[in-house]
Amino acid sequence: MRARAAEQQQDLARVRAERDDLRGQAQLLARIVHVLEIENSNLKETNAALEQQVAAQSAVPDLTRWRRRPE
Repeated sequence: MRARAAEQQQDLARVRAERDDLRGQAQLLARIVHVLEIENSNLKETNAALEQQVAAQSAVPDLTRWRRRPE
């Protein structure tokens, strides 16, 4: 009976260690996801700004500015 109790204590210690390791991994992954979300947001903002610059440089000229105004 004591051998069984000792074996169960070892199993419990192993499972607790595994649980603690998994918790640490989950926390690390959560931090990584958070950093990636921030980087993704920054890249989207940068991309939007670059798309606006490209559109402004390659756009068809605004011919409405050249319209004659009635006198």
